[in-house]
Amino acid sequence: MEKVKKREKLAYGLGDLGNNVAYGAMGFYLVFFLTDVAGLSPLWAGAIFMIVRMWNAVFDLISGALSDRTRTRYGRRRPYLLYGAIPLSLSFALLWQLFFKETNHMILYYTLTGILFSIMYSLVSIPYNSLLPEMSQDYDERTSISGYKMALSFIGSLVSAMGVTLIVDTIYPGKAMYAVSYPVMGLVLGAVIAVCVLLAFAGTQERVEPKPPVADNGFWKTILSLFKLKEYRLVLGVFIGNMLGFDVIMALYIYFMKYALKVSSDISYIFMAIPLVVAVAVTPLWVQLSNKMGKQKTYILSALYFLIPLISCLFLPEGNMVLIIMVIVFIGVGLSASQVLTFSILPDVVEVDELKNGVRREGMIYGSTMFFYKISSAVMVAVVMYSMGLFGYVESAGDAIESQPSSAVWGIRLLISGVPALCFVLSALFVRKLPSGKAAFDQIKQSVTDKKECQS
Repeated sequence: MEKVKKREKLAYGLGDLGNNVAYGAMGFYLVFFLTDVAGLSPLWAGAIFMIVRMWNAVFDLISGALSDRTRTRYGRRRPYLLYGAIPLSLSFALLWQLFFKETNHMILYYTLTGILFSIMYSLVSIPYNSLLPEMSQDYDERTSISGYKMALSFIGSLVSAMGVTLIVDTIYPGKAMYAVSYPVMGLVLGAVIAVCVLLAFAGTQERVEPKPPVADNGFWKTILSLFKLKEYRLVLGVFIGNMLGFDVIMALYIYFMKYALKVSSDISYIFMAIPLVVAVAVTPLWVQLSNKMGKQKTYILSALYFLIPLISCLFLPEGNMVLIIMVIVFIGVGLSASQVLTFSILPDVVEVDELKNGVRREGMIYGSTMFFYKISSAVMVAVVMYSMGLFGYVESAGDAIESQPSSAVWGIRLLISGVPALCFVLSALFVRKLPSGKAAFDQIKQSVTDKKECQS
């Protein structure tokens, strides 16, 4: 099988840049937009996020199953990038509009628009992620592709995190113009999303020939057959634990910057950017460590390291810019490891499934993994937002600027440090039990090849 060239790895990574502009903007800013721009309570903001994310989870499964059954001249996965790019960008732009002022109308609009966005995001992101194991079956090459993917993924998160605040707090004069600047931001980043996804379609190819379609055993039977795989259960635990920690950080980071550390709005884009710039810069380091130490040991090391900057968020003083920058740099190093290593571990389950069940089901593996993760994420973020309300957080709309009580500020600190720390520790415990590595992967791949030769 031909090697994957650097330009194809780059093109594939651009797809995740686009996906993460959408995912990052929603993760970093949607609940903040709902509370501090639209003026909904933290309870309603969390409820809308939960409904939207749960719908996204359900459609991830549908999207995975659809792409597994797709047969076109473009392949199984790439057609979804071609035909989904524009609808995804439009639904993203609609999510940030302020068409209504009455609370019930806003709740209905943002719920329905969020569901539309979730559908389109699933139809693009699940086939996109399922494309990776079909680009190469080489263990180290997959880690390399994943490195490109995650580096550009972090750039996508950077574009969303920095780009949003640059538009709404610097180009426009902060909260007084949020009603105008957030809709403009939605249109600008929506265009970026469409271009990146289309470039990923144009620059990649599928090399692994799918087996002929097999008889449909039913959705739940398929899920149960995956759960019988020890490797799938453990990787699922790693993925959910890791991504829940990441999601909580994303949801609370803007609140942490504005209310706990009192970072000025006109320079907030810099502090949103720093951890993501660092994450991109150190991605090659984690790839090299993974190649030398193995994915499991490297992941456990990174999870333990991540506890230090997270716990320090409890005590990080406001206004001390040098110390704040140091801590968020350390956070960026931890974010890089958690994302690169997790997404490089997940594709290896595909060959285990093929060996034991005789079929390649990349779409269902990615779709089901994202389903269980997003259900967990929906509940987790909703609980975190509800907890903020219990701590006394005060929502605001228009140009009103609220001063948060000390209880709310302490709650933000506690939630952004303690919850992710627990999640990363749990994911490391799952990694520790995972019976895989390069030698084990090569043995599985050889067994698959031998099995095919015996059947031919």
